[in-house]
Amino acid sequence: MAVRNWYVSQALDSVARLNKILPELTEEEVLACLDLESQSARRKSIIDRLISRAARLNELGYVLGLRNKHSAPG
Repeated sequence: MAVRNWYVSQALDSVARLNKILPELTEEEVLACLDLESQSARRKSIIDRLISRAARLNELGYVLGLRNKHSAPG
């Protein structure tokens, strides 16, 4: 999936905007935001929030994969 640049720029606009738009971001977009924000090393709170969201998205995907693999038919 392609990164939606508008969402990335909006997410990095401010902490308030990040908190509003974060649930709509894909894992790729969260990682793109994290890369951009960490290059400037300005706002540790945004970097921490992005890391938390990336970890949560990874966790959700992992759990879904396990459920699909180990669920009983029917």
